[in-house]
Amino acid sequence: VGLTGVTIGWALGFPAAVAAASGAVCTSIADRTDPLRLKIWIMGFAFAGTVFFTGLSGFARFDTIAFILATAFVGLWAGLISAYGKWVLSLAMTSVLAFVFAMGQAFATRSDVADHLMLTALGAMGYTVYAVVIAWLFDDRGRRLLLAEAMHAFAAYLRAKAALYNPDSEGPGAFRAMIDAHAALADRLQAARDSLFARRSHRTQLKRIDTLIALLDAFETVLSSDADLEALRHARDNPWGRELMWKLNGFVSQMAEEVERLTLALRFRHGHTTPLRHAEDARALQEAVAQAREAAPDDAIIHAFIATTNKLVLADSYIATLATALDDKTEPTTLAAGLDLDLFRQDAPRGLGVLLDQFRWHSPALRYAIRLSLAMTVGLGLTLIFPRFAHANWVLLTIALIMRANYSVTSQRRWDRVTGTLIGCALAVTFINTLPAPVLLLLIVLAVGTSHAYGLVAYRVTAVGASISSLLLLHFVDPLVHPQFFERIVDTLIGAGLSWAFSYLLPNWERDDLPRTVQGLLAADAGFAEAALRRVHSSQAYRLARKRTLEAVAQLSGAIRRLADEPNTNRRALASLGELLGANYLLASDLSSMPVLVKLRAQDLDAPLADAAITATRERVVALLSPEGGAEGVDAATPLRDSLAGMHGSAAMEVLGRRLEHIEHAARKVARLAARPVIEDI
Repeated sequence: VGLTGVTIGWALGFPAAVAAASGAVCTSIADRTDPLRLKIWIMGFAFAGTVFFTGLSGFARFDTIAFILATAFVGLWAGLISAYGKWVLSLAMTSVLAFVFAMGQAFATRSDVADHLMLTALGAMGYTVYAVVIAWLFDDRGRRLLLAEAMHAFAAYLRAKAALYNPDSEGPGAFRAMIDAHAALADRLQAARDSLFARRSHRTQLKRIDTLIALLDAFETVLSSDADLEALRHARDNPWGRELMWKLNGFVSQMAEEVERLTLALRFRHGHTTPLRHAEDARALQEAVAQAREAAPDDAIIHAFIATTNKLVLADSYIATLATALDDKTEPTTLAAGLDLDLFRQDAPRGLGVLLDQFRWHSPALRYAIRLSLAMTVGLGLTLIFPRFAHANWVLLTIALIMRANYSVTSQRRWDRVTGTLIGCALAVTFINTLPAPVLLLLIVLAVGTSHAYGLVAYRVTAVGASISSLLLLHFVDPLVHPQFFERIVDTLIGAGLSWAFSYLLPNWERDDLPRTVQGLLAADAGFAEAALRRVHSSQAYRLARKRTLEAVAQLSGAIRRLADEPNTNRRALASLGELLGANYLLASDLSSMPVLVKLRAQDLDAPLADAAITATRERVVALLSPEGGAEGVDAATPLRDSLAGMHGSAAMEVLGRRLEHIEHAARKVARLAARPVIEDI
């Protein structure tokens, strides 16, 4: 943005630099860390949107009716294209911002509009070319950034897990924090898959894929260690149980620190690192568990500690594998060649047909588009009626930035926007009154960068940066210094109020989609059980089923958070959903433990007998989780079976038998919680 403004300003003067910079700012909104092929399309659409909506705003302003209709169209467009998913939200903001920036210009004739449009298009084109070239040159840097974000999220998940092993922590609160960290990790992993799996023709690209797969394997092994979490939490009431819990807490914390350390290798294209296994700590942990077993050989909780310790030690070895994959000295494996990686990428909706399908009354995108369009139109109407007290460009921008397709996000962004605007306006007025024009231009660049950096993690910071950059740009367009602070506050309050009021018009309540979300979760669980409950696993089918289950858990977790913010929410239903989420997390942990169990005890299992038991359990679990069989089988007693250990005297078969019983019990609990009337009638 800064280079665009400086280049155009050097050639054509300061007013031209402001116009070109506004085009670059609008286009930059869509500049995200996307796969290179998708980046070209996104930036192309951003350029087209910037030019079109700048021209629409400029040429329509000479007729009041036409301008009102243009404003309504902008709202409809920004709402309807949300049907294409998250990746187009930045394009919607590009369209609105271009429309709003052009509103702040003083055009005497249509010729002035054409001149401004040409300069805006020049700035937008300059940034588009710059963004695509930089993305191509630094494609691997973007992949490393996504990998680092996924690894940081994994470290956060490990810390949340370590907190759960703290015997003095509050169980429900710590458990919910771990589930939230799990949901955040699932989002980061999917973003990494979408980018890294898109290109795999070069050695470096294959190395990044190996790193992500190693990270996924480490995550799955850690997840599998939660299969006995309920039993471990009951052990904190006795001295040896507390001591073992503290040792688990320390061991997992060390794993989190190691993952954080490994992210440093991603700072460089050809990074080097060495595995750091905690062999002595692992040995001390295993010896402590062995001593506890000698002291209480008949205590069933000891078996839970043994299984958990073995899985965590295995997870530590996978983190060492992650370090090996990160080291540029090692060669890429052939694992990527054995998987159809395209199946693991998120398939974004494409084509004009997606847009045409939204013209149905019950379409969430259409209802959101109507809400947004009416709110922006009313906001414009208020500024026309009370021009001294409200200013259309800031009011419309506030509405578009705050209002989202669901009530919860709109409500949260409303307060973030108001407080962020207060802070940003105060800073902007201070800057305008104390700093020279060249420094203000530099601050615009820094503010735009800040808005981008915090857009997905802290919207309040984004609102501060957006307020500073927008206010400074408007200052250069029309340098009225002193009244701007109070005007922007009033405009923000008007926009926030309209966003809140219109969020009740044709709303998309989370509770309306909840039954479908729960059914999707059960379907994903059934698919995961089908793939996981086998002695010999198909890597492709198992990994794909695991991915779908993790995404379904993350989706339900997000739905519960959004539902909690909606008015008139049944708190009893929220509690039931939280219980379902926790039970489903434990079921996923149980199912993830099956490949780990087979890996650790493959040599000791009786293959024919194990296959028969696993198959029988798989059929019952899938039936429990299916829409047809779940309701009927939920209250049925778990079928009795002979002890597998008793048939052959094998400790491995006994462990397998306990695990299968535990999985079936967990599936029964999930099916029972999902069938509760309070969830169906929420």
